[in-house]
Amino acid sequence: MARKHAYQILNQYFTDKSYLNITLNETLKNSQLSRQDKDLCTRIVYGTIQNLLFLQYQLEPYIQGKKIKRKVRTILLMSLYQLIFLDKIPEYAVINEAVKLAKKENYHTSQFVNAVLRNFKRHDLRSTDQLDDIEQLAIVTSHPLWMVKMMIKQYGLESTRKMCEENNKSPVRAARVNTLKISKDMILQDKDFCEGYLSPDALLYRHGNIADTAYYKQGLLTIQDESSQMAALTLAPQEGEYVLDMCGAPGSKTTHLAQLMNNTGTIEVYDLYEHKARLIAHNCQRLGVTNVHIHTHDATYLSELYPRETFDRILLDAPCSGLGVLKRKPEIKFHDSSVMDELIPLQAKLLENAYDLLKNNGTMVYSTCTINKKENDHMIADFTEKHRDMEVVEKRTILNYEYHSDGFFICKMIKRKRL
Repeated sequence: MARKHAYQILNQYFTDKSYLNITLNETLKNSQLSRQDKDLCTRIVYGTIQNLLFLQYQLEPYIQGKKIKRKVRTILLMSLYQLIFLDKIPEYAVINEAVKLAKKENYHTSQFVNAVLRNFKRHDLRSTDQLDDIEQLAIVTSHPLWMVKMMIKQYGLESTRKMCEENNKSPVRAARVNTLKISKDMILQDKDFCEGYLSPDALLYRHGNIADTAYYKQGLLTIQDESSQMAALTLAPQEGEYVLDMCGAPGSKTTHLAQLMNNTGTIEVYDLYEHKARLIAHNCQRLGVTNVHIHTHDATYLSELYPRETFDRILLDAPCSGLGVLKRKPEIKFHDSSVMDELIPLQAKLLENAYDLLKNNGTMVYSTCTINKKENDHMIADFTEKHRDMEVVEKRTILNYEYHSDGFFICKMIKRKRL
């Protein structure tokens, strides 16, 4: 049953480019699968997409350019993933389950699938030795060639290799303690949790789903990657301040700000969509946050809603290409590269609104979950060149392999009082 569900999720992805995490969560929530089968389903789904280019490269000699129906290709790719990467699953079980799935198409399809997979098992993996170093890295780690070249240009070959390899690992189970309700030391008494690597508020869960724990349900902690936690910690809001969170959904950073402010002062948080605003509200309620006002509005026009220089501190966690979260959302690898360039004017407009609304001597943090320097360092360089009163006081890029967290960019700026 785990493979049947994995097949359905993958086939939907290949059909309409659906978001894997949303489809997977909905499917598993409504299924009767055991915890073990849910884990297997998750591993097959994410593993197939994480390694998609490598799997296609391995499959190519066995189909020799034949036109294959999407559903059949899905069965072959997910089966190759299991045969290559999941050592503990018997080969006969993988092939038999693939044939069963193919029989739902027709008998000839099941024969074809059976023949391809058995032929594949009789041969060694297809070599990549004939490729140059960059092409080889792209194929072996299943990252598009344009992306690998961009990363090498920005970070060098070795860092790129480490990032690509890290992207294909399972993400750690990271949470943030909610100090409005409990101390971190109290939760650490439970041996299922341990300290994080980066954030002082982080907890790592050793096994299972954090959302299933009593700690999560009682609002004692929330799911949030360690890199993401550093955004609010870097902004460091003080009790009683007036704070703006420009792009708040799903509320992880918003509620962290409230926690740091000890539920004092006021946080105005915005998101463009009503359903995402409801997510923020739900998280605030679960975590006991009371100093947040939630709004639905386009943040590129916020300077029209408030007087200039209104806020003590502003968090702008900008929409971005997401190249830092490929462990969690591997399908992002296969987005069109033009998406990044389309986002840059939006990020710049958001920064302009933040500038207008920030008080003199106020503090702003610009953050993204991408490692693309055009959206990060270059964006800040252009912004501060235009606004010479904005002083960069802290800037860091967190690469995914450094703390086994998401890749992230954080820049803290202060608007220095004009003379």
